[in-house]
Amino acid sequence: MKKVLLAVIAIALVVIAGCSKPPEAEMAAAQSAINNAKAAEAEQYAPQAFRMLSDSLNGAMAMKTEQDNKFALFRSYGDSKAMFERVATMSTDVINQANAEKERVKQEVTAMMAETKTLLDSAMVLLDKAPKGKDNKAELELIKNDLTNIGSEWMVAEGDFNGGKYLVARTKLESIKSRIASITAEICKAYEAKGKKCM
Repeated sequence: MKKVLLAVIAIALVVIAGCSKPPEAEMAAAQSAINNAKAAEAEQYAPQAFRMLSDSLNGAMAMKTEQDNKFALFRSYGDSKAMFERVATMSTDVINQANAEKERVKQEVTAMMAETKTLLDSAMVLLDKAPKGKDNKAELELIKNDLTNIGSEWMVAEGDFNGGKYLVARTKLESIKSRIASITAEICKAYEAKGKKCM
């Protein structure tokens, strides 16, 4: 009976010792998972999921710190260990979400680049054919300069796209597209002033 009691106590001590050991490996794996998610640009492409992932890591760290501050015999890292492990598991889904959204944005921006270039080329053709006179020559020259500058900006957006900065390129292209629409409207006024159809 005494041997059985000693064995139970020994097992209990092993269990307590196991629970009281800081989950350093799990914490390192969780931090690595966060770094992998950042490398996949999850902060930009899956912000809500990444925020949940970060919150889970912060929660696990808080649990660990709470146990660190307790007397050694009363420490229990079971909950924080489980949370760190959960972070590592969650990161796979977050990275998958980010990659899927990044690919979707890439396809969207690919189409935007082609559409914006077509609009720019059309505006240039429209400008070249615009009826010119002394009254609008200077204005049309300014419009031509604007379109030339927009062409340069389009090339910068293309460079961003080729560099994998799809969100940055999308923002620039949205602005360019809007400005081309405004400039096209201005060109059409030159046609209308001469009693001609714009398109």
